[in-house]
Amino acid sequence: MKRLIRLSFFVAMIMAVSVFGLTTWTPAAAAKTIEVGYTAPFTGAAGEYGTNGWRGVQLALEDVNEKGIMIGGEKYKIEIIRYDSVCTPVEAVANTRKLIMEDKVAAILGDHCSSCCMAMGPLCDQFQVPAITIECAADGVTKPGHEYYFRIRSPMGLIAPLASPKVIDIFQPKTMGSLLINDDYGHSFTDSFTDELTKQGVKMVTKETFERGTTDFMGVLTKIKKADPDILFYIGSCAEGSMILKQAKELDLDMPFIGDEALGEMELVSLAGPKLTQGVYAVSLWQAVPPEFEKRVKDRFDAPMHYAITFGYDAFMVVARAIESAQSVDPVKIKDAMKKTDFVGLEGRIKFEDFKGYKNQGSAAPYIMMFDKGQRSVVQ
Repeated sequence: MKRLIRLSFFVAMIMAVSVFGLTTWTPAAAAKTIEVGYTAPFTGAAGEYGTNGWRGVQLALEDVNEKGIMIGGEKYKIEIIRYDSVCTPVEAVANTRKLIMEDKVAAILGDHCSSCCMAMGPLCDQFQVPAITIECAADGVTKPGHEYYFRIRSPMGLIAPLASPKVIDIFQPKTMGSLLINDDYGHSFTDSFTDELTKQGVKMVTKETFERGTTDFMGVLTKIKKADPDILFYIGSCAEGSMILKQAKELDLDMPFIGDEALGEMELVSLAGPKLTQGVYAVSLWQAVPPEFEKRVKDRFDAPMHYAITFGYDAFMVVARAIESAQSVDPVKIKDAMKKTDFVGLEGRIKFEDFKGYKNQGSAAPYIMMFDKGQRSVVQ
């Protein structure tokens, strides 16, 4: 009898909790998720770009998800699905198809390599899913452009006209040479500066190419030494740039080296050392970031600042802001909201416009920087 009373008591307690205390036992509803894709070269010779871009994306992801995105009164968080493109168009296209058709992402970040970006644009239009490149610089990425593909940074066709007068002012060159990665970006960089500097009477006397992942530059550097240009543009990754500087030193090449934006990063100093990078120049798209952001990068990744970090952060913020502004996870509505983007990011003002044949194109003024005692220093 006592056991029956005791059992009845517990049953009554459970029913009371069920009726009056249900919310006490129910965990808080989890935020819904929005899938965003990211295709980038995380491995291979161009791995530094994806590695640093991903660092920026992670920091932006933390900032956005800390507060969440409110859509229709419901809180959402963003999840990133990322795939390695290895800086090859075939992989970038495969990644894009998988992100759209299988993962059903709302938008895509990437790629970093111009040839990849140019291959992705038509797919984004076909499937009506917006994408934003992290850093692709070749003109063909947004010229004539695609309705669903966006770019924050200036392409070479806009950078060269602004940077070339600075090159003339600093070096007063009569001749120039170029040692470039044999891809869309390398040729776009070289052709754009060649066109602009030729107008100022500077003659191209040597143009040598190399393939991604090259380690032996002695042959092409010997040809460059024989041509003896007043300035030499060298375009590639920091790994390739460090080897070029080391082998150029062995050949006693005595001319100003001017790198692309990748070769204006502290990673080059880490690989080549302060002595070899002393007096080496580069075209750069950033001067500095807020000290607290740079410290955050150092504390989180134990790595120096890199332009791809700023681009990765800003690109993610464009997508996140567009999703919240659209109040929808519909890719078409997100694309429309991206088109109306206008805010100040790490890179400066971010706004997409159609002009001079470009579509969904941002713009930022370039700088000429120099390495001095192992540090970046803006010259002009």
